[in-house]
Order: sequence, then C-alpha cells, then structure tokens
Amino acid sequence: MRRFFLLLTAVLLCLNLNSSAKAAVKIPSEIRVGILLKVSTVDFQIPKGGKLVSAAGKILWDAVGAAKTLRLTAKNGTVSTPNGNLSDCFTVTSGADNSGIIWVNGRQYRGKILLRSAGKVMNVINVLDLEQYLRGVLPKEVHPDWPLESLKAQAVAARSYTLANLNKHAGAKFDLCAGTHCQVYGGKSAEHSRTNKAVEETAGTVATYNGMAIAALYHASSGGHTECSSNVWDWDVPYLRGVADLDPSPHSYWYKVMSASEMEEAFRRNGYPLGRITQIIPSKTGTSGRIASCMLIGEHGQVELTGEKVRTVLSLRSTFFTIEWEQTPPSRGPLAIPTGMEDLASALSASASSSASAAAASTSQLSPAQPPIGIWAPGYQPSQWVIRGRGWGHGVGMSQWGAMAMAERGHTFDEILKYYYQGITIESKNR
Repeated sequence: MRRFFLLLTAVLLCLNLNSSAKAAVKIPSEIRVGILLKVSTVDFQIPKGGKLVSAAGKILWDAVGAAKTLRLTAKNGTVSTPNGNLSDCFTVTSGADNSGIIWVNGRQYRGKILLRSAGKVMNVINVLDLEQYLRGVLPKEVHPDWPLESLKAQAVAARSYTLANLNKHAGAKFDLCAGTHCQVYGGKSAEHSRTNKAVEETAGTVATYNGMAIAALYHASSGGHTECSSNVWDWDVPYLRGVADLDPSPHSYWYKVMSASEMEEAFRRNGYPLGRITQIIPSKTGTSGRIASCMLIGEHGQVELTGEKVRTVLSLRSTFFTIEWEQTPPSRGPLAIPTGMEDLASALSASASSSASAAAASTSQLSPAQPPIGIWAPGYQPSQWVIRGRGWGHGVGMSQWGAMAMAERGHTFDEILKYYYQGITIESKNR
C-alpha cells in the first residue's frame, strides 16, 4: 500500500511539473482529515448549538441548550446512534458556521466531523479550514519554541504539501490522514500560540514550481546533507535536490547493534529467508552518501533491496548509515563531525542577509565529507552487526533541525525554503 501511494505521488508530481507555468494554485474552502480510522466506537461531546445529522439530512441530536455527549458505533455496515438510528454517514456540526469545538475521544477538534461506515468499522473525518488544520499540524511536527522564521518555513512547507496531496486518500473519501504517512495532526488540542502565529503570518503563502504547489517533503534531521528524491524513491523532482546542511539535532549521529540471529530473523520476518547474512554490499549510493540500494548475501540466497526497504526491515532512523560486523561491543563515543560542517555554519551565518540562491552557491563546495560506505562482511560469519548512522527520516526536502539552525543564524523563512527546495517561487494565494 505504501508503494502505491509513493507511485501516486510520483504521478501527481509529474503532472505538476508538466503543467503550464500560468496554472494557479487553488486553495479549497475546506479539507478532510482522517483522524480515526477503522474504529468500532467513538465518543463525542457536541458543543452548544451543534447537531448530529444523518446522510439524508435528518437532525437526530440537537444541542440547543447545552453540550451533549453520545457514543456512535459501527454496526452491520452502517453507523448507529444510541437510540438505534442507522446511516452510512453522520455529520457532527460544531454550532453556527462550525465555529465551535467538538470533543472526539477526549481530544478537541475545530470544524465538523464526519463518520463514514467502512464495512464492519468506521472512519472519523475532521472537515475544516486549511489554516485551522495547519494549526494542529505545526506543533506536532516542530518544537513551538524554535525561532519564528523556522516555524514560518514549516507552515509554508506544510501548506504546500497539503495542497499538492489533496485526495491522497480519495478511496476512503478524505484528503489526508493524521499520521506520519501524510502529516501528523493533533487537532485543536495540539495547538500552541507560537505555531499559530507562524500559520497566521504566512496565511495563504505557498511554495510553487511552474505555478503549482510543490510536494514540500520534509524530515527531522539530515545528518549533514539532504538527498535527491531520485535516490530515495526512484522519481526525479527538480526542486528536491540534495544540499549541504547544518544538523545540530540529537539525532545527528546514532548507532545500533544487532546479533547475527537478530539480523537473520529481521529479514526472514519480512519475507527474505536468506539464512545467516554473510555479506551486505552497497550497489548504489546517493548524493549525500545515503544507501540507495544494497545487495544482501546469505547462506540460502541473495537479494538486492532499496535503502528504504533495509531501513524499514531493520527499524533504522535513516538510510544514511554504514554497517559492519564486530565480535566485541562498539565504542559508545560520538562520531567525528563531518569535514565542512563547521565551515558551512560560518558560511550560512555570513550570508544571512543574502538571497537563498547566493547562500546555496556559497555552500556548494562545502558538502560534508561522505563517510566510507563500509557495508561488507568477510567470508566467514559475523557474530554481530554494528550500524552507525546519521540523521532521522528520509532525508529529502527540508531538514527541520537544519531550518531551525538557519533561522538562528538570521535567515528568513523564504530564504530557508528556497535553500532546501531548488528553483521554487514563494507566492501568496487568494481563496
């Protein structure tokens, strides 16, 4: 299923890139977010003035004088109310113009709520204004105490990503889910005054390429260099290019130790019964040094897998890693800072008043040194594998920790965005 959505995103990107530069970004009046999927029951508190309405338009509950609490249940391919009313879809409103707050399983949400039958279960969908949605996204994706310019960069990236991915879950009749598959969304309960300010100060601002909202992918920590999209997912996007990056995050360096039996079991459990792994050989690396693909050789066969697949199988933080065998525990000491990262920090600080393109040019020769890809094992069998890595996430697009570091050095949100997304335009769109 994940492969399907990646292919769908690639198709949408290709359509965007081939569209006329005159195409206009359309901001919808509301978006649909799947907040609870495939659940059997859900508890609501409908605010004063709110209603529960069936698919036929019949008002079943009306909180005229005070808020009301009720539980809805999935039943025989429909959704059922406490008094037995059945419908394949119910709408819970939050008062006049849906300006109130609805409680859903103990969390607060703006807008209105749809409950759609999905066989023996149901999906709970929050329908609300785009800017209200972003208020619930930002504090789940970045720390509210970070510099305001980095929060504003995140707001524009999240807004652009949303517009580029509308109808991503069209089959389930909503646009985006509330998890890491799309963007993490926590509703009103997650909102923070500083991230709300970032959303408000960038309202309607979108990053575009050829007149279309970009798929503004982002990740937590780059490990010192971001990656080209073509080296991670096999689709080439001109604005998603690898760039040198500052990474002050606690995830900049990490390691993991796995015994030979744990390594064997991890691949067997995921459909690769190779027996004891004897060699792991890189077959392709990206601009940053991330593993694009590698060959695994075991006692019972061999297979070539993408770096993302290996990352998933071994539960790694990123594909920016080296792996080797050891017979004794590895050193717990930190890895050395890559050559050039300190120079990059100085260069970015010195160019705080210049344009993002100038910043990119001035750092083009300052890419951190790529680590040796020591992914191999001798002919005999290792007792354990030591994986040393950098960064957290897929590494494509904007590094959130890197954006924070740039903001601390005086860069504005648009400079940050133009550094990570090559050749884009920042536009303000009217509804």
